[in-house]
Amino acid sequence: MKKTDQRKKICLETSSYLPLIWITPYSQGVINLIQYYCEKADFYIQEDCLREALSYIYYPQNWFRHPSVRIRKLVKILTDAQLDKMSFPSTAFQILLGGKMWAQGLYLNFVRHSTFLYSDLVDSVDFSNKRKGLTNLANLIDKRFDNLKVKIEQHLDGDEFVVDFEEMLPYWGSFYLFLELPERVTVKVWKDPEKFVKGVARIRDVYHYESMIKCGYNFDKMIVANTGFSAHIKKEKGSLPIEIICSQSRQTEIFE
Repeated sequence: MKKTDQRKKICLETSSYLPLIWITPYSQGVINLIQYYCEKADFYIQEDCLREALSYIYYPQNWFRHPSVRIRKLVKILTDAQLDKMSFPSTAFQILLGGKMWAQGLYLNFVRHSTFLYSDLVDSVDFSNKRKGLTNLANLIDKRFDNLKVKIEQHLDGDEFVVDFEEMLPYWGSFYLFLELPERVTVKVWKDPEKFVKGVARIRDVYHYESMIKCGYNFDKMIVANTGFSAHIKKEKGSLPIEIICSQSRQTEIFE
């Protein structure tokens, strides 16, 4: 009797998990790799990768971080005459982008991230009544924030979760994702008893790779969406005992 091939074990990482939650230039590449391996492989992710992903949504809900706070403040203080002079939806995007003055690099990156998260919500808002429209947008932003936080928390708390590609947020732009979406995929969550000690992202990458080697699951590959990941790990470790596959980005394909 012919022996059947053993299923491969493939580990995802923070950089390849987030493009399955919201669309980025890497999303199509990650999905293509999942499609290629799914019939002969099971997919896993280390719990700290999910904890790191949560940091993108665990932010203070104050006026310079959370746009719905800015919106509600303006709804409260602007008069009808002032609102009448404003054009929409362009004003909505100005509020999404406008936080602190004299913004530095890290804050500018954060504002870009939060604008990506919520900009598609503007499409569904009727601004014929500008005050009601802004209030509705603030409510939609809060609902998106809460739902996304709960979703990733549930992924972290469970032993496995299902990725539904139809639920991906537009985020960076739906024009980055032109393919027939596959069926849902199950991802198993594994835990490392050696918790990550706080440090910069590059150190956390090394921790994720080393824990994958030590865990005893005998992983065959790791899928990432970070072009510098493999070179960085090789520099730190000297070798790559488990293959790292980086998904392709569509940015160069589209714009260059």
